[in-house]
Amino acid sequence: MMRWRLQSRIVALLILVVLAAQLATFAVVHVATGRSVSTQLADELAVAERVWQRFFDARSRQLLESTLVLADDFGFKAAVASGDAATMASALRNQAARIGADAAVLLGPDGDWRAGLEGADAAAQARALAPLVAQAREEGFALSVVDFGDGLQVVALLPVLAPDQIGWVAIGSTFGDAYAGDFRGLTGIHASFAREEGGALVVHASSLDPAARAALAGVAPAALAPDRRIRPMDLAGDRYFALSEPVSGADSVRVVLQGSLDEAMAPYATLQDRILLLSGLSALIALGLAGVLGRGISRPVVRLAEAAQRIQAGDYSQPIEARGKDEIAGLASALGHMQQGIAAREERILHQANHDALTGLPNRARARDHLEQTLAAPRPDGHACAVLMLDLDRFKEINDTLGHGFGDQVLQEVGKRLRLAVRPDDLVARLGGDEFMVIMGEVELGHAPRRARALLAQLREPLDLPSTRINLDCSIGLVLSPDHGDDAQTLLRRADIALYDAKETRSGVAVYQPGRDEVHLRQLALMGDLRQSVVRRELSLKFQPKVDLASRRVRHVEALLRWQHPTLGQVPPDEFIPLAERSGFVHELTRFVLEEALRQNAAWRADGLDLGVAINLSAMDLMDADLPEFIHDCQRRHKVPPAKIILEVTEGALMRDVDYAVRMLHRLRAGGIRLSIDDFGTGYSSLAQLKRMPVDELKIDKSFVMQMTEGSDDAVIVRSTIELGHNMGLSVIAEGVESDSSLALLAKYRCDMVQGYLFSAPLAGAELYAWCRRFDAAEA
Repeated sequence: MMRWRLQSRIVALLILVVLAAQLATFAVVHVATGRSVSTQLADELAVAERVWQRFFDARSRQLLESTLVLADDFGFKAAVASGDAATMASALRNQAARIGADAAVLLGPDGDWRAGLEGADAAAQARALAPLVAQAREEGFALSVVDFGDGLQVVALLPVLAPDQIGWVAIGSTFGDAYAGDFRGLTGIHASFAREEGGALVVHASSLDPAARAALAGVAPAALAPDRRIRPMDLAGDRYFALSEPVSGADSVRVVLQGSLDEAMAPYATLQDRILLLSGLSALIALGLAGVLGRGISRPVVRLAEAAQRIQAGDYSQPIEARGKDEIAGLASALGHMQQGIAAREERILHQANHDALTGLPNRARARDHLEQTLAAPRPDGHACAVLMLDLDRFKEINDTLGHGFGDQVLQEVGKRLRLAVRPDDLVARLGGDEFMVIMGEVELGHAPRRARALLAQLREPLDLPSTRINLDCSIGLVLSPDHGDDAQTLLRRADIALYDAKETRSGVAVYQPGRDEVHLRQLALMGDLRQSVVRRELSLKFQPKVDLASRRVRHVEALLRWQHPTLGQVPPDEFIPLAERSGFVHELTRFVLEEALRQNAAWRADGLDLGVAINLSAMDLMDADLPEFIHDCQRRHKVPPAKIILEVTEGALMRDVDYAVRMLHRLRAGGIRLSIDDFGTGYSSLAQLKRMPVDELKIDKSFVMQMTEGSDDAVIVRSTIELGHNMGLSVIAEGVESDSSLALLAKYRCDMVQGYLFSAPLAGAELYAWCRRFDAAEA
């Protein structure tokens, strides 16, 4: 009995010793785990604080770059310079939709509100942006968090230069729950945006649940001073570690990063249960196993703590080893995955900040940095740095007709084709929209245009897409350094000018020509002044007579628009008409000419002079679906018979979109209006296309008439054109008649009507009336 009691005592003592040792071990593990988790959470907060800076900076740079794309857009600057409110609003709306922005504002040079998105409070936006305007005047740009009254916005503001400042453009993205949620999804750490108002903490946005968010709003502002210190706190019964710091560029707004200690400890509950079970079982095992178990737990914890310190320091290079399959190994594996995830996310953020999301190509900012580095590097003699600015022709029509999804496929395929077409050390970048850039670091001076034309030929190859096959065309502007500039800003500006020249001349590739900067500035000024020309009464019409060769009577006159600029004097139509088409103002000019020409025609008719009046239409006028109604309304108001109205359309304009042009001509012809193909012989139209046109007359281009002599090639072309027109039942008019010999040949070829300086220069309305009376009297 005594022996059994002693044995029981020894067994009980041993059991108590083992249990005490296990309980002590459990307590040590529990404390160590709690400390490790707390340390890990604090380290995660420290890492999250660095990630936040990169996250905020990356998004802000993207916003700034998007604003820069709009501020540098030539069409937008032209609209701002000319005061085209519809184009400005459309550009702001399109750019905001393209990047998912919530605010887009155009301010005048003095900060007054000019344009914005629909529903925007103009006065509130102007007041909120005033400090940014002041900052941008000193620093060249501004990037800050702004309160527009209905929430916080991250706003980028840049000047619009053409080249002098003509305004400020600002684009803003909501600094709200979605912004905080994106950061939460990236790091697993909650983010809240708050500021102190009236001695209380106002939470503007947060990724916390509503209860925790409400509890955060009740915290004293002093307890969350933006000093980057990590503090423990309780929010709605949950334990958190919090870190507060001011938002870059907006010291009044602070970001509060919160890591939930309860969530961090949750994965260890199962581990604690298993340790308890292990402690119970180990009471039946020798004390030696307890020592081995203790050592097996402590060493991995130390390794994990060291790994957490490396992560805190931003070192993700050394992998975390997960030895075994126990809970500590699971914790090590989870920490290793967290390290890889943070490293991958930081790398992804940096990549997104420098690359286009759609094509994967470097973006504008990355291309500019590369160009600056390339210009700074030495080059062999006889070599230059070439910058090619590319723009797809008629890409807007592809988007409008086939949809933006199809347009995105086209842009992706163009990006792939460009990468394959250049050398490995050349850079291909997408600047935005359908605009690309190629930077050739070293190219022989004479080879650059040839390489540009080869690149153009590659892009003109048919593009095979899953749903269809399309043909693309492209315009390329080429500049060389040092010939055309030795800094990035100058080269990019002149590449834009060369690109415009390529599109204007339809040459495919255009090399920058010295002196084009001044022409470019003159064009911008003229585009702005042209919009005011009608109001300022600077426009007028001249009329040139068309003489019927058979009757020697004046049958028609052609209305020709003239612009007397108050400072530049007479601006040639060949200069301002293309600018009107480019700025979209040509519709207003055409309506002005129609109104004035028919008004003058009505005045002549009242004085007994019955003439037909010919009016020129541009290619863009054919795209104006409301034009037929306007013409018919104008004709009825002035009581001009429809048959006395002749609309002249160039052959090249008709060939741009034959099907649409035919439909528009039929609409015009249905009202009794006569139609004429102007400059015939220069547009390369086929007879099959010509016979589809519901036209009444052909007008031979003056380039064939002015130098025409008996037996010359021009004479053959003119005679053939007259015979062709007569065989198709059309009247034929020859313009550019300046000599008696040309007139004699045209009479011999039975041309119907002639027009030119041999008879009269273009005249004002009253002068033409007097001329016609004198001409009729002389012929009689």
